[in-house]
Order: sequence, then structure tokens, then C-alpha cells
Amino acid sequence: MDVDTASDNTSIDDKIDDFCENPTRDALTEGLMSLLKPTVDQLDERIRATRICQIELKQRIESVSEELQMINEALQCPLEIDSYIKKLINAKHKITIVGNILQNTQDVLNKIHQMVEKNTAKKKALLDHSSSYGNTSNITDKEEQVEIFAISHFNSISIVKLSVKDLETVYEPAEDSFLLIDVLEADLEDLKAARPTMCLEIGSGSGIVIAALAMALKDHCQSYHMAVDINMEACKVTKRTAKQNSVEVNTVRMDLVSCIRSDRVFDIVVFNPPYVVTSDEEISTKEILFKAWAGGTNGRKVMERVFPRIPNILSDVGTFYLLVIKENDPEHILRIFTNLNMAGKIVGERKVRGEHLYVLRFKKVR
Repeated sequence: MDVDTASDNTSIDDKIDDFCENPTRDALTEGLMSLLKPTVDQLDERIRATRICQIELKQRIESVSEELQMINEALQCPLEIDSYIKKLINAKHKITIVGNILQNTQDVLNKIHQMVEKNTAKKKALLDHSSSYGNTSNITDKEEQVEIFAISHFNSISIVKLSVKDLETVYEPAEDSFLLIDVLEADLEDLKAARPTMCLEIGSGSGIVIAALAMALKDHCQSYHMAVDINMEACKVTKRTAKQNSVEVNTVRMDLVSCIRSDRVFDIVVFNPPYVVTSDEEISTKEILFKAWAGGTNGRKVMERVFPRIPNILSDVGTFYLLVIKENDPEHILRIFTNLNMAGKIVGERKVRGEHLYVLRFKKVR
């Protein structure tokens, strides 16, 4: 609990006396509030305008793509325009990702708006010395925890604040992460009964998934939790997420599972891979954030490097969870694992902002 929240435990009379005896603080607070609100309003408006432009651009790209396909089909001698259509589709995926980032930014701004309004109401209540202050205080205590997300049986996980610098390199938690957590929650009783010894997340990003799993299991078994990511900054953020939620997660900078021994020790393996369909060139880009989502041909170019290793790192009674999208062809992936002597099925599904997400669960055939 921070200092501001802790101060709410004092009596109302103490607060009023302290408030009235510090005119300098009052003036400073009022000045800061008046400076902050116009800036936040202006930033909020610019983000809203940018998001509208992103939506319009996405719609135009879809329209041009459809028209090109119609032209191609109508011609007796079709032109070689498939490569241009793929580029347009890639551009649409990038716009979708930028749109998601803008949406998250706007959500944060909305929360700042709410906090400003609550602080203003609180100040007015203190000045009026009214009985309604008690209700305002209760609302503040419950709602100002803007970083907390309730996850049912997973209790609640506190998500670390990502700075602007963090967001340049680390994949921010989104609907795919939350769908993966929902599936783990649905399987929680079975996971507890299995009493897993070793748990692994491949490509942990912010660390929200492995931290949630560690929180859910910590009172039932002494599991070792490990997270790997090619991005050192992601490893650091994962460590911060684990520490903030009072769980132990060991992080290792690694390209997928390249340095993990094939000794079948992991009882739970979770993988939210780069799945967006892109050109293969984008996988090898130096932009580290691209590696968090660029999946190459069919969006499977990266994840298919991991598939043959899963039977070798997963214990004989272990479970592998994989998040994919419709364009990755989940049925094809199920067939790949059948050839690896593993049985799989779709255990989670969600449509979000133009993406059809799936979670696949695999176990070894015994």
C-alpha cells in the first residue's frame, strides 16, 4: 500500500486539521491538478483521433485487398499480385497491433481521468467537512488500484506498470494472455491434483501468465517455475511481475528452448508464440518487439521450431498449452502433434478485434 492510501486510515478530523493548516500544500496540489488535467485531455483527444485514423486506414486496406482479388479473378490472364495482397494483409496486422497499443494507452488515460476527478471530489469533501466524505474515501480505496486485475480462482495478479521504454521492447498483456490464463484456470483442479514439479513458459513477455500459474499453485505444491525469452528486457519485466506478486520465477534469456536439455522434466509447458502472419524477413528483423508477434509464413514459422522439442522436454504425464490464431490452422497443428505421438484438442476460443484466438492442449499418448 502506498503512502497516499495508508493516510486514509486516519480519522476525518485529523485530515481536516492537517489540510487546513497547510495552505502551501493546498496551493501546490491545486496548481498541479490544474496543470495535469489539460495535458491529459489533450493527449486523450490526440490518441482518440489517431485510433480513428487507424481504423479508417485498416478499412481502406481491406477494401483495396478485396478489389485487387476481384480484379485478379475477373482477368482472363491473372496478374501476379499475390505478393501485393500479402503485403496489404501484413500492413493490416501491424495496424491492428498499433490499435491495441493505442487502446491500452487510452484505457490508462481514462483511469488517470478518474483519479483526477476522485482527488478533486476528495479535496472538495475535505473543505466542506461533509458526511459524504466517508463514501468518497471508500470508493477511492477500492478503485484507485488501477493495476489490479481479478482472475477468479487465480486470486488477483498485480501487473507491473510498463514504462514507455518498456513498451518499445516488451509485449504488453492483451486478450491472448488473458485467454491463456482463463484456460489454465479452467484446468486448475486437474493441475493441482497432478502436483507439477517443474513449470515452463516459453516467451514470457511481461510474465503475467507464469506469475498467475505460480500464484495458483503455491499453496498446493512446491513447483519450480521457469520463464525464457529472447528479450532481456522481457526477462527483467517477468522478474518484476513475479516479485510484485510474491512468487518465485526464474528467468533465462534464451532463443525459444535452444538451451533446455531434452530430459523430459517439465510437467507444464505454456507457449504464447509469435503467431501473426508476416513475411519471413520480418522474423529476422533487428526490432526486438517484432520478434514477439511476427510469425512468418502462415504465422507458424517460429512456433514450428519448438514443436519437435516438446515431447523431449515434457514429462510423460505433462501438459503443453499453445495459443494460436485461425490463420495458423489449428487443425493442421493438431495433426503435427499426432505425428509426434501427442494427443491434442482445442480447449479455449475467443474472437477479439478481428482475431480468432484458440488455445490447444496436448498430452503424450501412453
